[in-house]
Amino acid sequence: MTVESSTTVALRGMTWDHPRGVDGLRACDALLMQRHGVTVEWEARSLLAFGDQHVADFASDFDLMVIDHPHVPDAAAAGALLPLDSLPQLADLERESVGRSHESYRYRGTQWALGVDAAAQVSAFRPDRIDGAPVFWSDALELARTGVVLWPYKPVDAFSTFATLMAQRGAPLAEPDRFVDRAAAADVLDAMIELADAVPDWCADANPIDVAEALVGGGGHGDGYHVGVALFGYTNYSRPGFREHVLAYDDLPSLDGRAGGSTLGGAGIAVSATTRHPELAAAVAATLAGAEAQLGPYTAGGGQPGNLRAWRSDTDNEATRGFFRNTLRTLERAWVRPRAIGWPELQFALSHLVRDAILDRRVDHAVLDAIERLPGLHLREPIGTGASA
Repeated sequence: MTVESSTTVALRGMTWDHPRGVDGLRACDALLMQRHGVTVEWEARSLLAFGDQHVADFASDFDLMVIDHPHVPDAAAAGALLPLDSLPQLADLERESVGRSHESYRYRGTQWALGVDAAAQVSAFRPDRIDGAPVFWSDALELARTGVVLWPYKPVDAFSTFATLMAQRGAPLAEPDRFVDRAAAADVLDAMIELADAVPDWCADANPIDVAEALVGGGGHGDGYHVGVALFGYTNYSRPGFREHVLAYDDLPSLDGRAGGSTLGGAGIAVSATTRHPELAAAVAATLAGAEAQLGPYTAGGGQPGNLRAWRSDTDNEATRGFFRNTLRTLERAWVRPRAIGWPELQFALSHLVRDAILDRRVDHAVLDAIERLPGLHLREPIGTGASA
């Protein structure tokens, strides 16, 4: 990529407010200057806004944006993003993607963002207190009844666990011919209620960061916890010096011991349709998602890469107690939320339905009916029409 002029170009970027979301990007400053003669001023929005706010609401203020893949269809339909299909690195980025991270940003045959961060629901544990994380959900429940297990089920995390357990039962949500299998959904909600009965009440308002903080002895919840289950991984907590205690991460519990079905999270980097430097911004996005940055300053600086080379790196695994190798199977077998216009609103509504059922300790026909009605209330296209081709 040729630098547009001899003067340094300053781009504006939006990411999310956590060391995992900010520090790795900022650590790439020198590489971006060397490769493109560019600086990026990164602003950070809250984790809640990252999951709930529409990209079109802020795209005009930025050149680059770190986004969640379910927001891609609405953002593309609003004309907020530039397509990235012409990038010469695209085939390499797809080949080097962790699981389906790269694919998750493809909608109607067009690539709208590049996977820069990969995550899924996994397990975390205190290696100074327990030998490892539970392999099966029955083990997790038995251990939870001893008072040492945490599970975050704030609404969005309740949704993620619901979706994960549905996929693990062979009845994933949002299939083209059926949004929800009622019998499987009833069983899953019953299992979630049983788990909720076995973990502390404050988990109802907790997210994965809250649980990680509690596991390392912070957050004001005491210091007697050993394991967190069904929480998105944060490699920062597995790095010595980030907190007083270090966490180890491992695969998600499952019914068959194979750790499939975990809800895929992570983040992608997109280019705003209003940028005055479209080619340069796209080149910067490709560099940040590429192996040179991801194997180097991005991960070393605290980022959680989306590039498979970084996940298999001895250096990166030695720095994180094997975080990447220990959870890669879960990432590779993860379930991907559908790409359909209106999904963010549907997910928000489903999150609250699921959590309310857990809080009420009740699963009945009214709850299942409400879940079944969600696509008709929120989606503006059939599920499956926007999937990658």
